[in-house]
Amino acid sequence: MIPSHPSERRGRGRTFLVLALLCLGVGPASGDASRPTVMSTDFCSDLLLLNIAAPEQILSVSRRSRDPRVSPVADLARPYPSNRGGVEDVLHFKPDIALVYQGWTGRRHAERLAGRGTQIIALPYPKRWSDGLRTTREIAARIGRGEAVEAKVAVAERRLRALAQRSRPYRLLYLRPNGGTAGEGTYIDDLFRLLGLRNLAAEHGQSGWGRFPLETLVSAPPDVFLLGYFDQTQSPARSAYGRHPRLRAMLERTPVIGLPGNAWGCGGLELIDAAERIAEQLDALSPDLAPSP
Repeated sequence: MIPSHPSERRGRGRTFLVLALLCLGVGPASGDASRPTVMSTDFCSDLLLLNIAAPEQILSVSRRSRDPRVSPVADLARPYPSNRGGVEDVLHFKPDIALVYQGWTGRRHAERLAGRGTQIIALPYPKRWSDGLRTTREIAARIGRGEAVEAKVAVAERRLRALAQRSRPYRLLYLRPNGGTAGEGTYIDDLFRLLGLRNLAAEHGQSGWGRFPLETLVSAPPDVFLLGYFDQTQSPARSAYGRHPRLRAMLERTPVIGLPGNAWGCGGLELIDAAERIAEQLDALSPDLAPSP
């Protein structure tokens, strides 16, 4: 018989712990039904929760949201206890509501957690700006913050409408150090369209999140590069595309705008700040830059 790997034994141990805690009846403390206590278990749900909840409602956020290298809300997240995103954390903090992502591995325990008083809400990943706003409104209403958050959403919508007043018909390519980009059906593509931009990845038939072929880039370069995460240290394997001599030569002769890695977020309210930074940089480009036909 082949011995089990240590990680497999640890995984079984965690499962036994979860089941034992559930059977012992570990459950949340009672709270105000109109203002339930909430915790978030991943980065995207952290961003949503920290943007919409009253401080006293938040019991815990995931560890990643406290990292200023990737999180635009690190200062907001720092006062709260962090979690690893596991079922054990939900049992420990005993929230009325736990926000998770669609692929959360603990969802198989959701029914039993609900029996202990914790409702699991899986957040959809937005494909459009409107998806993020709809989720924001829905979760705000669920946690008793609908009216307050509606005002914030209305401000974000007004800011985006103001950005859309100016034409920016450039062919733009969003690029990460590993060659990753955002095609049609992503909130980045939707944002580009709202800003009056042409998404080079979408024009070349890409949909969703994927890698933009370097050969295609060389033969059909964009008017402007939008670089994301180039400010962060990457492993040689993950940054080989970004260090390629042909790409570096193109970046020398093509206008480049950038966003720090902690600016993008997950397509929620935080996206309006990124949109304004992109628009500001584009509007500052030389008037002699002619967009491609």
